[in-house]
Amino acid sequence: MSNVITVSFPTGHLATRKSAIPYRDKIINAIDNDLSSIVIDLSKTEGMSTSFADECIGILIKIYGWNTVKEKIRISGGNSSVAKTIATAILDRRNLEN
Repeated sequence: MSNVITVSFPTGHLATRKSAIPYRDKIINAIDNDLSSIVIDLSKTEGMSTSFADECIGILIKIYGWNTVKEKIRISGGNSSVAKTIATAILDRRNLEN
């Protein structure tokens, strides 16, 4: 049986690195506790700054590496603008990894 945790992001526009930290910490806790899958629920999120995306998700590439992030984290919901912001943060961190 697989262990899954859902981290739900709040309604509205997510903007600062500081506001990303509690969500990042929940994700880190889930990875460190060896949960098999983390679902990030963006269904209520209308917008996201590049700073929030990098601090919450992009930095996980630096901490754990691309393979772990790719295997553990799934994005659910959200609009195309938020998805693009997250993808950019991930790609920027992957480029720094190489």
